[in-house]
Amino acid sequence: MPRAPTELLNDVLRCAQDIVDYARDMDMQAFLAIPERDGKTYRAIKNALSEMAEAVKNLPAEIKGRHPSVDWRGLSGIRVIIVHRDHRVDMELVWPMVKEDLLKLIEAVTAELAQAAPRPE
Repeated sequence: MPRAPTELLNDVLRCAQDIVDYARDMDMQAFLAIPERDGKTYRAIKNALSEMAEAVKNLPAEIKGRHPSVDWRGLSGIRVIIVHRDHRVDMELVWPMVKEDLLKLIEAVTAELAQAAPRPE
């Protein structure tokens, strides 16, 4: 059974916020060192990226169309990279996503969820 758009949006938001939180106080060098230095955080980032990508892939086109500044295709494609490349993530490719793309995504998803929220009568 397909999931409701608001459920998908909540998944996307939760995952994107988790990833941003994991990297909040890191510079690029610290972030790139995560796979060797902090296996738990590395696996958490990979898992959150994969979950987020799956939810993004299943969002309705009309939601994506309202937010052309978000790279929906790139965000949904990250799951394929994780799953089909020996479950490894190139952290250099993820760094700009964390510092730029996910912030745009969070903004768009937050706007969609606010619009979908029931209005008081």
